[in-house]
Amino acid sequence: MGEPADVPGAVQKKKKFIMVVDGNPKDALTTSMILQNFGYSVTTVKSAEEALEFLSIAVPSLVVTEFILPGMNGIALMDRMRLDPVVSKVPVVVQTSYADPSGRDRCLQAGCFLYLRKPVAGEDLYRAVQSIVERTPRKNVRVSTHLKASVDGTGTGAEFVTVISAQGMFVKTLHPRPLGSTHTVSFILKNKIIWVEAMVLYTYGFGDESAKDPGMGMKFISIEPADLALIQAYIQESFSAGAPAK
Repeated sequence: MGEPADVPGAVQKKKKFIMVVDGNPKDALTTSMILQNFGYSVTTVKSAEEALEFLSIAVPSLVVTEFILPGMNGIALMDRMRLDPVVSKVPVVVQTSYADPSGRDRCLQAGCFLYLRKPVAGEDLYRAVQSIVERTPRKNVRVSTHLKASVDGTGTGAEFVTVISAQGMFVKTLHPRPLGSTHTVSFILKNKIIWVEAMVLYTYGFGDESAKDPGMGMKFISIEPADLALIQAYIQESFSAGAPAK
C-alpha cells in the first residue's frame, strides 16, 4: 500500500542526487549537511566551471547554487546549462547572500525555480527542495533516525523508528501490524521514553518493494504535548547536524 504524503515512509535505498555550487566552504558544507540529513545524496563544487564539468558526467535532480561565485556567476551557470538539451531540464534554486534587490528578478529571468536569501532556515530549504524534486511533496518535515522501539510493550529488539515527523513515524519491523489498527509505541528520544498512540496507515513486507524497508507508517493519534515538543526540537536540531557552527 502506498504511503500518504504527510506520513513518514521507509528509507529508500536509491537517493535523489543534488549538486550544491557555492564558493563559501562553510555555506557549502551547511547546505550539504542539511540536504543529506533530509535523505538526499549531495555533491558540492565551488565554482560554475566545476559545476559544468560535473554536469557533463552526471545529471542531478536539482542544482542549488550561490549567485556570487568565483569566475562565472550563478546566472552565467544557468545560461550555460540551457545550451545542453539534457542539463537544461535540471531545475535550479539560487540560494545567495547577494544583497542587490535586482538579483531575484535577474535569476528568475535566467530560469531559476526559486530565489532564496541566506541564511535559509533548514525547514524552508526542505520545503523548497520537496516542492521541486518530489512527485508528491510532503507537508511535514521528516528526518531519518534510528530509535529502538517497542510496539504494545512487546519489543523484540528488532523494531526501530527510522523516520519521524511531528505527525507520525515509520517503524521498521519484520511484523507490520494490520492496516487501520491502533497501537501503543514507545521509543527513547534524548534519554526520555516517549509514549504515543498511533494508527497504521500503510505497510511494507519483505519482497513488497525492493527499495523499501519492511515496516509500517504510523500516524500519531495521541501524544503528550511535552513529548511532541521534544520531537519537534529533535527535528529542528537534525536539520543542521554535522554542519559548522554559525
